[in-house]
Amino acid sequence: MSIWIGKDTNNSVRAQLDFQPENGHLGLTWEEVAVYENPDPKHLLKALVVPSQHDKEITAVNYVTELQSGVRLIEDVTLTNDGLVKETIYHYKDGEEMRPVVMVSEKYEYRNTDLEFHPAERGMYSREKKWQYYFENGVLDTSEENTKVRLKMYETNRQILEVGLKRRTNITRVLSEKVGAILVILGVLVDDENSTAKKKAYDELRKLSREFSTDFTEYKSYATTDLYGLIETESSLPWLNTFVPTKEQLIGSGKTEQEATIFQSYIDALELNDMQGNTIRYYFVEKLKGNVS
Repeated sequence: MSIWIGKDTNNSVRAQLDFQPENGHLGLTWEEVAVYENPDPKHLLKALVVPSQHDKEITAVNYVTELQSGVRLIEDVTLTNDGLVKETIYHYKDGEEMRPVVMVSEKYEYRNTDLEFHPAERGMYSREKKWQYYFENGVLDTSEENTKVRLKMYETNRQILEVGLKRRTNITRVLSEKVGAILVILGVLVDDENSTAKKKAYDELRKLSREFSTDFTEYKSYATTDLYGLIETESSLPWLNTFVPTKEQLIGSGKTEQEATIFQSYIDALELNDMQGNTIRYYFVEKLKGNVS
């Protein structure tokens, strides 16, 4: 919250909070003089937990098991290119409004001996997990005293393999969603009287999964597979060779500015930008390696 001071030619003064007045408002000239912070902000989480937990430090509140009856938090998860959970924001749906409650961010360190491998193949060494909490006004509390941090070391091969399975499973899920979406957007597959384009895309991806089912299983479990080479040389699915153009390439090919802009809006909204300028086959392999989003 900012503080503005307004002055007139007779040195009359008035202070204003919350919003910046235009010069001339109340006949005064205004300037920002300070930023005011509520000395006792309240965390939204405290309003959502059962009353018996109100006296807890915010870092000790369990935002899953100690919520009031009927209160559920909705997750918004962001992944890294190689399938790791980067950030999760938990929201409370208050009527039509989604209000952020907790942010959980995660930072990882790979084993030094694995850095020469593709990101999706590297073994995990450690994870730092950080919890931060939002004030009722939607501002994130970044103070050290209200931030909880935990470090987890991955000391056994079993732990490393479990993490690898989860993240490479995430990669294949995201890959399926994005390739399916681009096949529909580009019109490679279209609705007809027998099926929808979305269903056709699912069927095409299922064909690929079945063809290399053993290799996909090995990829997800151990990252030791010839899957990259198999996708690069697969010849029975022509849609793998489909080129995903940039907006500029579309215009250069004869599309109008409006058509190219609409296309780009779909690409941006679905976060398919890393697919542009290359074929679906190229993106498929690079995504399996963990190099693109």
